[in-house]
Amino acid sequence: MAAKEKPIVILTTFSEGSISQMVSQFQAINPNVKVDVIFRRNRSAVRLLEREGASNVDIIISSSSVLFHELEEKGKLLLIDNENKTPEWLKPHVLEMSGKVTAFAYSGFGLMYNNEYLKSYNLASPKTWQDLSDSKYFNHITMSTPARSGTTSLMVENILQNYGWDKGWQLLMKIGGNIAFISSRSFGVSEAISQGLIGAGPVIDNYAINSKRSFDYVDFSYMPKSILMPTYIAITKDSDAKKESEKIIDFLLSNKGQELLKTTSITKFSLAQPELAQKTSVVLNKELVYERDGLISLLFDQAITEQLHQLKVTWQSIYQLEKKTDLSQADKRNLTLVKRYASKVPVTAQQAQSSDYLELFNQTGTAHRLNTAVAEEVRRWQQTLSENLVIANQLINEINQE
Repeated sequence: MAAKEKPIVILTTFSEGSISQMVSQFQAINPNVKVDVIFRRNRSAVRLLEREGASNVDIIISSSSVLFHELEEKGKLLLIDNENKTPEWLKPHVLEMSGKVTAFAYSGFGLMYNNEYLKSYNLASPKTWQDLSDSKYFNHITMSTPARSGTTSLMVENILQNYGWDKGWQLLMKIGGNIAFISSRSFGVSEAISQGLIGAGPVIDNYAINSKRSFDYVDFSYMPKSILMPTYIAITKDSDAKKESEKIIDFLLSNKGQELLKTTSITKFSLAQPELAQKTSVVLNKELVYERDGLISLLFDQAITEQLHQLKVTWQSIYQLEKKTDLSQADKRNLTLVKRYASKVPVTAQQAQSSDYLELFNQTGTAHRLNTAVAEEVRRWQQTLSENLVIANQLINEINQE
């Protein structure tokens, strides 16, 4: 009896259903090639590929340049023989990976919102990050986190590079104060909005476009000064099905594959659609993205995810004070101080540019446990963040007692 032929295994950070239709179309042309798809978040994807015997994964598909950069650094990717078809207009936005990764599509990101939900609360649709920080959206928004979503990591980095470290975190902390709940996955944001559980949130455009196809009350708008997110594919170094894997890459880069990007559930812009890219001039400092990914993921979780309840309580109290018309000048000064304490992070802009400091967090990017130095630094963060909110609430109480 002939041995059962091993399937091509695609590991993706996309939602389980987003690439299934493309895979089905490929298999219709190549009926003898079986393809399995598995979903992993960035860090669990790296952990999986670091394990011995992980050679069953042949292909990786993701929009996370950080994921591919880390895998390339660890020597986990294979040189691709396929012709690189990246057009000139996309090249500024694309990861340079010495022929080991190729882009076959791209997306943008923006805000997705549920018009019926917003109407029920008499809210206008938000269009910018600043809108999400407005008090009227308190408890009406959601987002994922950099640790759980590679695209969210790029969104946060987009804010920090656009506004600067200090002002960027001030904005993120204000947005954090409005978040009803943290989404465990990036596509969980679009699901929650579609289901009417929440009003709005930042998403990569393909999730919103797919939702709009099913729900006429869902809408989406691109953010100003937002980046493009190319969709990459690579073959793992340990793959024992290089020839078949390259067939999949050829298919995705073919005219048929590029046309299917628009009509199947992956819903990406093809390499023949420059329109969105022509409206986008923002390009991230990629080296900075890679260097501080570990720091930003940890800091976001400590500053926002882990203290979400306390953050929300503090900002709700701030909003209540802002509505008062009888505050004295001293109270107004104290309220300004309250906002400062409620939106500070315990990492300076200088530290966020220090290679030695950043390396501390990158060394533990895929570790299950933090090393001692990082653990001590995180404890310092926790103490400072907690103290900041305690001081903010003490000042709030003083204002309320006058």
